[in-house]
Amino acid sequence: MQQHNFKSGKIDRCQVCGSKKLIDVIYLGEQPLANTLSTKIKNNARVQKFPINVVRCEECTLLQLDYIVDQNKVYHPDYPYLPGITKTVDEEQKELSDYLFKELNLKKNNLVLDIGSNDGSLLKHFKEKGLNVIGVEPTNIAKIANKNEIYTIQSFFNEEVANQVIKEKGKIKLITSTNVFAHMSTLGDVMDGIVKLLDDDGYFCFENHYIMEILEKVQYDTFYHEHLRTYSLISLKKLFDLYNLNLFHAQKVSRYGGSIRCIVSKKKIDQTKSLKELLEIEKKYLVDNCKDTYDNFVNSIKKSKDDLIKILKELKLKNMKIIGKSCPARAIVLITYCDLDESYLEYIAEQPTSLKLNYYIPDTNLKIISDNKLLENTPDYILLLAWHLTEPIIKKWKDRGLKSKFIKPLPTVKII
Repeated sequence: MQQHNFKSGKIDRCQVCGSKKLIDVIYLGEQPLANTLSTKIKNNARVQKFPINVVRCEECTLLQLDYIVDQNKVYHPDYPYLPGITKTVDEEQKELSDYLFKELNLKKNNLVLDIGSNDGSLLKHFKEKGLNVIGVEPTNIAKIANKNEIYTIQSFFNEEVANQVIKEKGKIKLITSTNVFAHMSTLGDVMDGIVKLLDDDGYFCFENHYIMEILEKVQYDTFYHEHLRTYSLISLKKLFDLYNLNLFHAQKVSRYGGSIRCIVSKKKIDQTKSLKELLEIEKKYLVDNCKDTYDNFVNSIKKSKDDLIKILKELKLKNMKIIGKSCPARAIVLITYCDLDESYLEYIAEQPTSLKLNYYIPDTNLKIISDNKLLENTPDYILLLAWHLTEPIIKKWKDRGLKSKFIKPLPTVKII
């Protein structure tokens, strides 16, 4: 449906229901693209920025950005994110494949297609179970997947790709999408492709950041130009109804600090208990008490920023050495919104296998270097920029003998 395709620039209607009843929630300022890093230090780098203004739809409760950046700029060929290098993420991918294999009674040789398949880390686990897998990935990371023998089409997913897959392989038993379904500006093309490609007894399963987890955990750092929509189940049900698809199951999962796992079918299946319960919770907080919910959310965001800056300033006055740990896309949002730079942090430590090494955080002199340096030159404090992975990160480095203290910035600032 063309109503779900949006061109670059400011939008004035809801990305799901088309309503013009959009209410401002919070403006995070002009921000760089979270996965377009700088190759030069600040004084020599020209950084392009775009607004991040978060609005909510009064009609369907969707939380969304009201400005869309050209998708070819956002998902450029040298896009640097690799999920497979993070142990926790890989474990989550395996858990999802195990769950779907069992719950959907998948059989060997069933076809599974992953939209936005990246390095094929999810499909790898399906392939190990004997399923036939196909990835669709627009960036050059598709080449890594193909090198690892995960068949991947390098393209954005749309009806044309669906036709290609049907011609080559046939219709699909299971379509998956993890942390991607809220991203594309051409949602209509994606939905048309899913409807065309899905077998009559097939399923579409996706995971994405969940509105209730975002609100509860003050995750404003998930609002960046890739994340155009933060779904509620109320808005998702409305979306799938428009395409004659049946959203029958939803459950909360831990991925990325709190996500929603949804399963959709062409055939009619009764709603599960967990979906019904979550819809009731949403009605209470997003419909009946909406103003209080968002007032609390915005106040918590502003307080977390003020508290973090205050603590960092106090530590710097004591000549404490502070570094940032990990560089997921959400780190760029927090760093930019809180105006953090080299006056607060000395550098950003990232995994040695990351494609982001030796780049700079946009509009700063903060260099991203291998975290192998942490044991050589122990910082006094480490700001956890991947704070949603606090426990595994701290355990890993404490086990390796690191004596630093850790600062968790959200939901409230905490020194560990």
